[in-house]
Amino acid sequence: MKQPRIFFGLVCATLIICMYHYTPIGTLPALNTVPTISQRAHVLGYKRTEFGTGWSTPAGQLCSIRIIIIATQLTNEPPGSDCQIIDSTGVDPYTGQPLRTTDAIEIDHIFPLSAAWDMGAYAWTQQQRQNFANDPLNLVAVSRSANQQKSDQLPALWLPKNRSIRCWYVTQLAEVAAKYGLSLPKEDKKIMNRQCHIPRFIR
Repeated sequence: MKQPRIFFGLVCATLIICMYHYTPIGTLPALNTVPTISQRAHVLGYKRTEFGTGWSTPAGQLCSIRIIIIATQLTNEPPGSDCQIIDSTGVDPYTGQPLRTTDAIEIDHIFPLSAAWDMGAYAWTQQQRQNFANDPLNLVAVSRSANQQKSDQLPALWLPKNRSIRCWYVTQLAEVAAKYGLSLPKEDKKIMNRQCHIPRFIR
């Protein structure tokens, strides 16, 4: 069980560092490295299965990345060998409302899969797309209603209802875009830059 706990610790540390960090005035460093395009062009051929048929299980782990993300975010405990998650209550970062492990929970891709497809993922290999879809950097547990409301929209059309998380949200999206070499439309980058103008602790 040592290796699964090490992986869980790394995922947990990533979420804590990202969701509780100080953002200096006007800074969104990763966004400066992201190519800008005039607008989003929808590329034909997108299907969810282009990014894999479901949630993958990381090497050396017993449970899927979905279970690991929920456990990390809502219970702060790794899932057991049966991949069951203990009953616990956390917070839906998008709404700021309580989120129980027994609620209808969905894992959101912060940089939506279909948007990634439009921004260049259509040219990736199947394995690259699967890696993207299961990268903890791009995953967050939220309520089903919040995830469905967001759909595949980028920041110019959608931001979390919970204003205190917006800087974290756009920072994550920018870091994912930078990591995978994805472009962003000019208007989305403009909106993203506006979210981090005030120094604050993000939760």
